[in-house]
Amino acid sequence: MLKRAVLPLALGLPLLLGACGPVASLLSSTDGEKGPLQFGPLAVGQTWTLSGVVDSRNVVTTVKIPDLVNVQGKFASSSARDEYTGFNDNRAGFAVATYDPDRRNAEFRWVGDAGAASFDKVVYTCKLDNLAGNPLIGTLTYTRNGQTVANGTCEANLSSQS
Repeated sequence: MLKRAVLPLALGLPLLLGACGPVASLLSSTDGEKGPLQFGPLAVGQTWTLSGVVDSRNVVTTVKIPDLVNVQGKFASSSARDEYTGFNDNRAGFAVATYDPDRRNAEFRWVGDAGAASFDKVVYTCKLDNLAGNPLIGTLTYTRNGQTVANGTCEANLSSQS
């Protein structure tokens, strides 16, 4: 009785394994080399140029992607601790890029120069909901001391990829 139950499974096994072949070939690299780690539009080694107009001023910065790590379900260019330190210490120029696979959007945040009021915390956020096209177009938010001051538009251009 047991032989009759096992025989159909044994005969079907090669078909099941054969169905996995296309998936395995898609996942394997033909030349044995792997490309840079990539999630959404972000890949290790990239440099992005962000620009926009908000609160009647032009804003421009560059954001490098040295690594991509999982931070609370998103993929980010720096760890949560580095991000916290950079923003908490108000380090002008510190930037982080994130990609949210659930929402399929990307976001670039950076610490801006507070000017004469050096104790103020200035943060710019370029949120990109549409990840198609070049440049990527999004919403630029300018916050000072945690309060939104103004919104504008931003562009994200891939400057280089190593």
